[in-house]
Amino acid sequence: MNLTYSVIAVVGVLVAITLFLIVADPNETPESRELTIPENNIAQIEEELNQISVNPSLLTSTSNVGEALVFEVEFMDDDGNIVDHVNYDVVATQSSDSILSDSAAHRHPGKYPVHESSTLDDSTVDIKVVVQGLGHGDDIFGPKGVETAFTLTPVVAAQTATSTEIRTADNSGMSMDCQASLDCYTPSIVTVSVGDVVTMINSDSTAAMHSFTAGTVDGFTPSPSGTFDTGIMSGDDTFEWVPESIGEVPYYCLLHTWMQGTIIIE
Repeated sequence: MNLTYSVIAVVGVLVAITLFLIVADPNETPESRELTIPENNIAQIEEELNQISVNPSLLTSTSNVGEALVFEVEFMDDDGNIVDHVNYDVVATQSSDSILSDSAAHRHPGKYPVHESSTLDDSTVDIKVVVQGLGHGDDIFGPKGVETAFTLTPVVAAQTATSTEIRTADNSGMSMDCQASLDCYTPSIVTVSVGDVVTMINSDSTAAMHSFTAGTVDGFTPSPSGTFDTGIMSGDDTFEWVPESIGEVPYYCLLHTWMQGTIIIE
């Protein structure tokens, strides 16, 4: 009895399938099902992303003269959401000279390219980022050719001023011997930076009076330059000078012209 009902049930299913195939139009395309695509799927990005722009938060607004420009590029969609899997080119120029050219860069989640230029001078930097689609390899989708351009002007980095001391040597005003050994001032040649503080000290233990006067001496004839002049200094007197430009500044003692030195400013 049970076997008979089972056979009847199977036959009924087969008949239903046969009827469906007879009624259905063979030229009709079956309706496709809507698939749920993960948010990070590139196919969805292709359908929904109409525009892509560079996120300005990662683009540096300043950089220092004498250093490289280093930055990342991040992208956003129309709603301000971060977009990854972006292929792009980035170039930078100064005075029409190329300082950076990175093509076929790819921003991948958790792996962001860092772009570094050659050393900057003080002219304006022109930077252009060109989006070349989203995806990998041959599967490139979405917006292409979207350009973002911006400029920045390098600045001279603020430096922490340092202090340098120059002293008069003992007995330098009593004998010309220090002239041959170049140690009438100690040190007689010193290198400092623009903005540094140069402290000049009359430390001659013989209590002789001296000066630090910018200029040169021809034989025993001095020619002051006016860059600085301590005037006549008594023992332990001090004088501070801050250089404002690079170059070399020779100096001498007004009372003892064999005492000479040079300050090199970089």
